[in-house]
Amino acid sequence: MDIIPADEENNLVNPTTVNMQDTVVISKQNKKTVAVEVDISDDEYGDSSSNSSWRHNLHSDNEDELVLDRVSNDDSEDSDTNFSDFEDNEAEILVPDSESEERDDPIRQLMRSKMWIYNPKDDIEFEKGQLFTNVDAFRAVLKDYVIQKGFPLLRLKNERSRVTAICNAERCKWKIHASPVADNITFQIKSYQPQHTCVMDKHCAEATSDWMVKKLVSVMRDHPNMTSKGVKAELRKYGVKQSKIQIFRSKNKALNEIENTHAESYSKLPKYAELLKNNNPNNICKIHYDIPNLLVEPKFLRILISFRAQKLGFLEGCRPFVGFDGCFLKGPFEGVLLIAVALDANNSIFPIIFAITECENKDTWMWFFYYFQEFFGSFNNNIPLTFMSDRQKGLNLAYEEIFSDATGRHCCRHICNNFKSQFLGILLRSFFWKAAKSYDVVGYNEAIASIKDINIAAWRYLDKIPRSSWCRHVFSSQLKCEHVANNFTESFNN
Repeated sequence: MDIIPADEENNLVNPTTVNMQDTVVISKQNKKTVAVEVDISDDEYGDSSSNSSWRHNLHSDNEDELVLDRVSNDDSEDSDTNFSDFEDNEAEILVPDSESEERDDPIRQLMRSKMWIYNPKDDIEFEKGQLFTNVDAFRAVLKDYVIQKGFPLLRLKNERSRVTAICNAERCKWKIHASPVADNITFQIKSYQPQHTCVMDKHCAEATSDWMVKKLVSVMRDHPNMTSKGVKAELRKYGVKQSKIQIFRSKNKALNEIENTHAESYSKLPKYAELLKNNNPNNICKIHYDIPNLLVEPKFLRILISFRAQKLGFLEGCRPFVGFDGCFLKGPFEGVLLIAVALDANNSIFPIIFAITECENKDTWMWFFYYFQEFFGSFNNNIPLTFMSDRQKGLNLAYEEIFSDATGRHCCRHICNNFKSQFLGILLRSFFWKAAKSYDVVGYNEAIASIKDINIAAWRYLDKIPRSSWCRHVFSSQLKCEHVANNFTESFNN
């Protein structure tokens, strides 16, 4: 290693460890440069007390590090002053030999250039020499600029290595060109012609639904219940006027990006069941999957949930009277919501268990009632357990197999709908409701006799239905519940 000294012979540079390539410029001393020329070598170097020889074989692990250590000289004040400039002028470690080299240095040009920073309060303005973090950032800003100004854009080149675009209006001179700088990542505007000679149009084709989603996500994250009118007002800030269908699609895409899609949420159900088990024990959460074989991914079919608070509330504070109902779910995955609702001592509704199944039939209701019995256990035999239903498909058959001792009631409103579809007339319907709501057998007999006199076929239709399921005068007095319709359950479903 050779040392090129400055004019002053007393100024020394004693590196503790040196191992790098080429020539490294150290600092300026008295406006002259001291350079250390280092050869590529596997040897390691240490301090030396001799000016002519200061090589030693040391066992250091930092072979690729250059450490420059200043030697304090009490007899030379100039030396301390010169080396103090090394700390104050760290930015000047790389010193070009001439002004032409400084102009040709891409790193110097990169430092002098101005990085573009997004400011939503200001309009976007381009200028030659602006920097962007990468090509995607430049493309996004260019799209925002075109939508802001409202002119047609034609991309002549739209590659990773260069982007060239012009105004697509006839005879318009606007043009922009950008390409990477020395690092091949940062994008810089190399040429720019800002003058427009065309007429601006706010109905810009660049304002797609994907672009609108990017603008709406941050706003809808804070206001998830934003309406379509709110979305339209938000986009109006950018000078965009879009159709209702574009606004609708953009709103849904933004919500999906924030909350993920419903399809992705199905995969999180097992994790939810595990968290429910760990943080809220003594509940029930059953998930049923369809797994034809081990090579096929499991397909979700059903889920049933009931909480311990619902169980205790039903067993300790509600009548032994439960209404069951199923309603179809709207949406891309459809399905059926099965629900069981009880009545408390104040005749208020009290939901106790619910399930989501693929359809409504005997099999799904059997599955529902099986876990219903498993979770709630045995009931007080002194008071009969009564189930109210709409005579859905398979519902009665399901609970009669599992709860053989339970009493069944049928919703009179559904019986009436079927009755009037076959037997027309307001008079028949009025006598039907009189027979259903009568508190004694005398009133029931008078109403049913009137129906028989008007239409004997209607009387035969009602006579086939067990009176214990729809006539109030037959209901058990121990239950203290006179409901003849399942409206309290349907009110929860709807």
